[in-house]
Parts: sequence; C-alpha cells; structure tokens
Amino acid sequence: MSRTLPPNPLTDAQTDGAPLPLVAARDRFSDWLFQKALPFWATTGCDGTPHDLALLGAQESLTLEGEPALPPFKRVRVQARQLFAFSWAALQGWEEGVSRAHGIFRFMLRARREDGGWVRTLTREGAVKDNTADLYDLAFVVFALAWYGRLEGSGRAETLARETLVWIQKNMATPDGGFLNSLPDDGAARQQNPHMHLLEAVLALYVTTKHEPDLALAHTLYRLFRTRFFDPVTGTLGEFFTKDWQLAPGEAGQWVEPGHHFEWVWLLGEYSRLTGVDTSEPAMRLASFATRFGMVPETGRVRDGLRRDGTVLRGGSRLWVQGEALRGVLSQDKQDSRGMAVRLADNLLDHYFTGCPVGTWVDQLDAAGAPAVTKIPTSSLYHIITAYDALDQAAKLAIKAALPKR
Repeated sequence: MSRTLPPNPLTDAQTDGAPLPLVAARDRFSDWLFQKALPFWATTGCDGTPHDLALLGAQESLTLEGEPALPPFKRVRVQARQLFAFSWAALQGWEEGVSRAHGIFRFMLRARREDGGWVRTLTREGAVKDNTADLYDLAFVVFALAWYGRLEGSGRAETLARETLVWIQKNMATPDGGFLNSLPDDGAARQQNPHMHLLEAVLALYVTTKHEPDLALAHTLYRLFRTRFFDPVTGTLGEFFTKDWQLAPGEAGQWVEPGHHFEWVWLLGEYSRLTGVDTSEPAMRLASFATRFGMVPETGRVRDGLRRDGTVLRGGSRLWVQGEALRGVLSQDKQDSRGMAVRLADNLLDHYFTGCPVGTWVDQLDAAGAPAVTKIPTSSLYHIITAYDALDQAAKLAIKAALPKR
C-alpha cells in the first residue's frame, strides 16, 4: 500500500545544499506514517473479514507483539479516533483510508442511542456493553464526524455531529458552567480534559461547515477556559475541580500536565485563527510553563505530570505528550527557530516508533527512557496524526520561505 499523492516539486527545497530541518523531519515522519503505520493499522488494526476489514470497526489495542489483544469491549472513543485517522488519511490522498473510514463509521453507528446520545462501550461484535454517555467520548464522536463529513460529502455526518452537540447541551449542561463528565453522573471530580476535546471538536465542525452558529459553543468553552481552567497567577492549566469549579482538594488540585498545556496552546491558536479573538497571552504563558518545567533539557522529551510549582510528579513521557508538544511548539513558533519541533519529531521517530512491530509504537517511556508498556493502544494514532499534520504545515511554510522571490 502506498500513498497515492502527486509529486511535489517543493519537497527538495534546500539551504546551502542541505534539506531544511523541518522538511527533513517531515519527510522522515511522512515515510513512516504513510508507508508503515497506516497500512498496518488498516489491516491488522482493523477488525472484520477478508472482504470488509473494518466490518467490526477498529481493534481496541494490540499486544506488544503486534497482534490484536481482543479485550471483550471496544470504547467508542477509540472507534471515533480511528474514524478521524482514516478520514484524514483519505483526504491526504491515501486511498485505502476511504473504505476503512466508511467501515468504521458504519460500526460506530451501533453506539448511537435512541435518544441521540452515544454509549461508552460496545462488545467486539457491536452490541451495547455500557450505555453510559461519556463527555470525553462524545467530544471525539463530534470530532470524528466533522472530519468524516469532509470525506463522505452527503451532509449526514455533520447533521449527526450537530445533533450530538444539541444532546450534550440539553442533557449534560450544569448550572455552574460546563458539562457533566458522564451521564448518569459518576460524582467524580470535574475535569477540563473532555471540555478541551469538545472545543477541538466544535472548531473542527466549523472548519467543515463554515456555518457561523457552529462556533457558538466554542465561545462558551473558551470563556470556561479563561474563568475556570487557566490560572493567571501561575500560568498553569488545572485538571480536576469540584462541582462548582473550585480546585479539587489535595494533590488533585495541584496536578498539571504539560501535554495538555501544549494541547491548549494549539487550540487557542486555532480558536484565534477562526474567530479573531486574541488568545496570545494565555497561550504564551501555558507554553512557557510547559517548556520550562515539562521539557527535559538533556533528552527533549516532555514529562507527564507536574505540580503547579513545577515539581515533577511523574517523570515518564507518554507518546501523546510528545505529539501535543510538537504541535504546541509549532503553534507558537512556526519557523521552529529554536529547533524544538525538529527535536520532538526526531524523538518520536527514534525512540517511540522503534523497538516495536513496524508501524506501531512504544506508548510510554519511563524517566530513564526505557519502555514501560504492556500493550500498544490504538488510540495513540490520533495524536500521531495531529502532530504530523502540524509538522507538515510548518514544513510547507518553510519551503515557501526558502524559495527565491520573484
């Protein structure tokens, strides 16, 4: 299976006889993604028959040997992430992605509830296993439908996405702002994470539809970020809160994640691009904290968890954190003037995409840089693709800047 894209004469852009660093990193990443990863996940990573490899959607996870792990459930969030992944790949010209996206979409429809919500998990065969509506899952359903709509073209996916957003706002909104983590309410601490992904989903839907009302919820979620999630004193992003959006007591209220800081940096840039709202100040402060305290100078890897004062609480480095750091860094510095993005991309290629079956990944490194994994999670492909997409866009800008002016 190969990427069926027309040749691009700009990919040979060079400076003083050497490839531009961003372009070289992008080309390495592109080769791994389109020649190794996507073909693997379109075959072994799908669950079906020889005639329809995505009949039963995507695999939940793989063993460390690269075989389907076959747990007795499939999370809807994983199906949605893979629907995004194959829709994105198909839109890039990777033809095998088309049938996989269609197949996963059909399978994912089994998770839609009669009342317009979506369940949390299915069995491997597609029966409902857990009828709970989970905000994190619902955010990814909307996100995936927004992307699938660009591929499918009939408008059905966008309609489903809008109906899902209406259902969330009708059934999960809370008096103090934001939404429940799940319905029925599990009583757990309120979380910023699903709201972050809901904002990402709403922005993706607007990019698909160009329909101004689709941005309404984005403004609400941005206000929630400014008034609840973001701490202007420390420049940090909270993770866990009480029901009235006060910091959760104890260590939970002090826990911050550099990966989510970088993810919000990118989101704030995208929200600003689409709305004209100036988000530069909080984005800069989030990036500064995550870079100063989260990035290990010796390795360039980004740590998983810190206290608000920068103390390291979890020194390991998940793959997804590196991917979000890559697109967050490029959101702040599109020319990668300090070489941080190239270093992050090289880290992914040299330390996370090696030492594992071809086309897969090591999802976690410990503080010493050794693998600390028991499985290969399918869900990481979403972070890999969004990181690559940011790198690809930056590389194209670098090429344009290097071309002779006419």
